[in-house]
Amino acid sequence: MVLSYYVIKYPYTLLWRIKRLLGNTEGVVLYCANTLDYQIFAPIQKHLKPLPVVAKDRKAQEALRAIGVESTRLPSFPDGVIMCRQAAYRFPAKAIPKIGVSHGAYNFKPFASAESHNLLDRYFMTSSTDVSNARKAGIRSGFATGYPKLDPAFDGTYNVQYLSDLHDQLKLDKDKKTLLFTATWDKSGQSAVALWADKLAAFTQDYNVMVTVHPWTSERFTSAIENTPGVYFIRHFDVISHIMLADVCIGDTSSILGECCALDKPIVTFKVPEGKRTVPHVYEMIRDFSLQIEDMGQLKAAIEESLDNPMAKKSQRAEANRIMFDTLDGRAGERAAAEILNFFPQLALD
Repeated sequence: MVLSYYVIKYPYTLLWRIKRLLGNTEGVVLYCANTLDYQIFAPIQKHLKPLPVVAKDRKAQEALRAIGVESTRLPSFPDGVIMCRQAAYRFPAKAIPKIGVSHGAYNFKPFASAESHNLLDRYFMTSSTDVSNARKAGIRSGFATGYPKLDPAFDGTYNVQYLSDLHDQLKLDKDKKTLLFTATWDKSGQSAVALWADKLAAFTQDYNVMVTVHPWTSERFTSAIENTPGVYFIRHFDVISHIMLADVCIGDTSSILGECCALDKPIVTFKVPEGKRTVPHVYEMIRDFSLQIEDMGQLKAAIEESLDNPMAKKSQRAEANRIMFDTLDGRAGERAAAEILNFFPQLALD
C-alpha cells in the first residue's frame, strides 16, 4: 500500500463525512488516470447514466479534454467511485463504495497486492479463471465479467465498413499484408522491443507495418520507431480496431497479445527469459498460442509461415480465450454494468 493512503486517510475521511452530512459530495464518479481508463469504461458507460469524470492530475485532465471529455481533478469526495485500475487509496474513506475494472486482458503480470485489491468492493476481471487465481493470492474482490474493451469487436461497432474506413485513414496499402508489432515495457525484463525497434525498415517494402508499445517505453526505442519511414506508430491506447486490421501480430509478453488472441490473429512472439515478473502459466500459454522465435533472423520466415497457415494455432488460441475471457460475446460491458447497479442503482437508465 502506498504511504499516502495512511497519511491522508483520517483527514480525508473526516472531510468526506462533513461533506456527506452537508450534502456536498459529488455523486458516483469515474476516476481516470489517463485516457485509456475512459476508453476501457466506455462499453460499460453506455449501459449506465453518464458519470462525471475525475482526473488524476492536470496532465490527465488535458489528455481527456483533447478527446472531448471534461473532468475535475483530485482531490475528490464522491458518494461512490469506479476506476479502471486499483487506486482505491486515492479515496481512502472506507464508507465510499469502490469498483475497479481490469485495464488489461487477463493478468499477464503478477497481481498487485491483495491489500490494494481488497480496498475495492468489486474488481472486475476478465474471466472466472482470473478470479480463481486472484483468490489464491488473497484477493477477495474479484468478479468475472469478460473484457469490456473488446466489446466493439464483437457487437458490430467495428464492422466491415468501419474497418475499411480505418484502413483508408491509415493509408495502408491494399496490396500488402499488415503486421502489428507490440511490446511490453523495455525495463520489465520481459520485452523484445530492443530486437526490432530500429530494424522495421526491413519490413516496410513487403508489408504494412503498425506498431504499439507500452506507454513507458524508453524514448530511444520510440524515436527509432517513429522515425522509420513507412511505419504507422499508434500513439493512443485503444488498439482493438488496429489489431483487427492486422494479418499477423508480433510481440513478447505484452497483455495486448491477449487481445490479439481474442481476435483470432496469428501471433509470432520472441522468446524472452523468465524473470520476477513472469507468470508461469501465462508464459506457457503464450508459447502455446504463438509461433515462438529466438531472434530477428527467424522473423521473416515466421511471418510467412503465419500468413501461409493462419489456422495453425487456432485451437490453442480458442483454449487460451476460454481461460482469459470465459466468453467473447460483446456483452462484457453489459455484465459489468449490471453488477455496478447492485451498488449504485441510481445509475440505471430511465
